[in-house]
Amino acid sequence: MQKLFLLFIVISLMAGGARAADPADAKISLADVRADLALLKEAYTRIHPGLTRYADAADIDAAWAAIDAKAAAKDGLTLGEFYIEIQRALTVIRCDHTKAEIPRAMRDFRKEAPVYLPFKWTLVEGRGFITAVPEGSPLAVKDEILAIDGRALSSLVEEVAPLVPIDGYTVWARDSGVGQSLEFMGGAVDHFGMLLWDNSPEAALTVRREGEALALTTPRLTYDAYAALKEADEPAANFKDAVTFERIGENAAYLRVDTFVNYRQPVQPKTIYDPIFKALKEEGRDKLILDLRRNGGGSDDAKDGLVKNLVTKKMRVVNDARVATIDHSGLEEHISTWEKRAINPPRIAFKKNADGTYSLRPFFDDALKTKKPTRNAFGGDLIVLTSRDNSSGSTNLVGLLKSLGRARLVGEQTGGSPNGATAGVILTLTLPNSKIRARIPQFRYYNNVSGFEDGYGASPDIDAPLTADAFLAGRDPAYEAALEIVAGR
Repeated sequence: MQKLFLLFIVISLMAGGARAADPADAKISLADVRADLALLKEAYTRIHPGLTRYADAADIDAAWAAIDAKAAAKDGLTLGEFYIEIQRALTVIRCDHTKAEIPRAMRDFRKEAPVYLPFKWTLVEGRGFITAVPEGSPLAVKDEILAIDGRALSSLVEEVAPLVPIDGYTVWARDSGVGQSLEFMGGAVDHFGMLLWDNSPEAALTVRREGEALALTTPRLTYDAYAALKEADEPAANFKDAVTFERIGENAAYLRVDTFVNYRQPVQPKTIYDPIFKALKEEGRDKLILDLRRNGGGSDDAKDGLVKNLVTKKMRVVNDARVATIDHSGLEEHISTWEKRAINPPRIAFKKNADGTYSLRPFFDDALKTKKPTRNAFGGDLIVLTSRDNSSGSTNLVGLLKSLGRARLVGEQTGGSPNGATAGVILTLTLPNSKIRARIPQFRYYNNVSGFEDGYGASPDIDAPLTADAFLAGRDPAYEAALEIVAGR
């Protein structure tokens, strides 16, 4: 095992020695920064349907001005600096679907160079715990991370956390993106830290194991090696693999859905759900624990397929879907999306509102259509497990079930917005000089729910957070609390 790890170090160091120049260090002139910034500001001001939902226009203008001032003071910015400053400005909007993407050159570099921390990890009560390591590593699962390269983990987290986008004021939701995030090719500490801090090919770590502090030095990983690390309870990346069903005793069951993402490897949701809910009905199971804690959202079809199996009468789930404009003239050459009609949308598809926005007619969006219960829709006792990882579609589902009085929520306060996200079709704006890409959600949804304070997620009826002590002991407080309800205690 020791020889294997030494070989791993040698290979990693050889790769580090041959590392190409980081494109993030390329200089963008002041004129090019200003040209890109003007386009960015125009696109968000015209298109974003929730631009001032949580932020004042003056605060957003100040964020754009801060980028210009920094660029003027330095006579331009490096590509990495420009990306960081754009991301910082976009977080002012307080929308989880609003974020910047690194240019392809930076992404390609990060795919090849050994720049990632040699483990996966998670934040629990502000403490970092390792969840996966390479074979032969001196690190171990459940080691607590105290410091990286001489800096306390808490200090690193404090610096990058404000760069993680959230809906409204759900600051607790940032924790889930700090350690790991598919959106950022690694969590925020890796993704933003590569630009904020000088990182050597080896990571100098201080960890706590069984009460003892250990100093260890291990080589950083390439992205493929990092992505290959598997946690003991790895959440599925695609809906087709995300559903787990188990029976509990004679009259209860457990259903876990880790994601609604159904566009990479699409399947018909009914082929997944139908056998489960048929079994619940035929077996007379009248208590269901629905575990959505790892679910950050995804595709409407996967979410709505579950809705139709959990509501007992037909209803509109979404009351309205609005866009800020249907006129993208002057921006078309810079924006792209998977739904080509969204760039030059047909006027007939929209109804103009008094405030100047446009509502999409229900005929053009399945999300706006009435949802009818399936033949085997579950009408029994429903317990939904929630967490800070919930956002977008999963929080929309949680909010609907709570608003209907259909479920008791157990776990943690969610991220996202039960009242409706700014999401749907996502337009990608590519800045011509820097090639930085920025996501602009096209729709603001108005959900058919009540009782939620906008910007604060959904609160559990029974608070059962995952604590550090429970994590280290391998306990699951939310599931334990749900079993107590099922047992009638």
